[in-house]
Amino acid sequence: MIKNADNQPAIEPRPSGGILVFATLVLCTAFGEVATGLIVPAMPVLGENFDRPPGTIQLTIVSFAIMFAVGQLFFGPFSDRRGRRTALLIGAILTLVGSAIAAVADSIWVIVLGRAIQGLGGASGYVVSRAIVRDIYGADGAAKAMALLFALMAASFLAAPLVGGALLDFVGWRAGFVFAGVAALIWLLSALFIMPETGTMAASSKADKVLVVYISLFRHKGFLAFMLTHSIGYAGLYCFVAGAPYYFIDSIGMAPSVYGVIAAIAMSGFLVGSFAARAAIRCWGSRRVIQVSVALMFFSPVVLAGCGLTGWLSVPVIVILQFVFWFGGGFLAPNTAAGVMMSHPKAAGAAAAVLGFVQMCAAAVVSLTQGLIYDGTLLPVVGMQAALGLAAWLVWMRLRRYVV
Repeated sequence: MIKNADNQPAIEPRPSGGILVFATLVLCTAFGEVATGLIVPAMPVLGENFDRPPGTIQLTIVSFAIMFAVGQLFFGPFSDRRGRRTALLIGAILTLVGSAIAAVADSIWVIVLGRAIQGLGGASGYVVSRAIVRDIYGADGAAKAMALLFALMAASFLAAPLVGGALLDFVGWRAGFVFAGVAALIWLLSALFIMPETGTMAASSKADKVLVVYISLFRHKGFLAFMLTHSIGYAGLYCFVAGAPYYFIDSIGMAPSVYGVIAAIAMSGFLVGSFAARAAIRCWGSRRVIQVSVALMFFSPVVLAGCGLTGWLSVPVIVILQFVFWFGGGFLAPNTAAGVMMSHPKAAGAAAAVLGFVQMCAAAVVSLTQGLIYDGTLLPVVGMQAALGLAAWLVWMRLRRYVV
């Protein structure tokens, strides 16, 4: 049977059905990123079809991100009290409904509504899966298991714009939402027939009040060190997700399918960084890995901005330096996410919920801002990335002494 947090932690999924369980966790964790990646190449097309400016089309990302953030505040504590599996089942149904609404929409506002429902359901998979990793692998194995989870999630995420661009070119913009609906259906079936219950549910009379738990989290500076560093770095990734399609497709005239290839190559840095983090954690320890990560996420966009200002900007240069930036994100995320879980092991669901809420609020703000400041160049993207990379570095250097 799968071992929980009270037993000896495993390094890899070992029990019968363990590979399928871990695959379900990957699907649930990756759904939010994949659902967004599938529609990103279609954003300029949606603007043309519905005659809406970039700021309005960005609401398809913003609505998802906001509900994804808010949903985690609900599903995290809910999974601590009512069970991880129940939370995953509810989330799967919501994602399926939201995907169907967006797929049949005849208005941009209906798409925004469908994306909001998608986001609410996707929050369940993202927050609960990380809590399940804590349940199964315990304190000793969580960081390595989280690194593998993030790496496989990244592989799905970088494939999403490739698939979304191809679907857009050959089928149309609705196909991306249909594809997301199929993924949601697989999630639902996996939660029903594969995923066991891994959490220890607390009786309502004995469970801490949610507000009290959240207050205790925000008073813990070690938790804040991991959570804020993770969230600021994650927001930097969304600068590229939200802003790059307009630059490549609108400004320099790339086909959506070609943009999908460019985005996949750049985003593959996250995958490589996540795999590298597994080895680096053993050699350097989490603290040093985090410090190197945020340094990469600052210097690569600074160099890219310099190339743009001096006229040395080209597609290969953009791809290489964005790969480095995303590598830093992949190097960072498993360590900071595991640190959040370990800071409050008895409230792992609530801790994951706060992390997800803050990071998605940051992503929503960045996405909306990119739509408002788009000027036909890449400078709004890399300028904001550099600012966020610097902010992540300053936060980590200020609070790292509180990390146990």
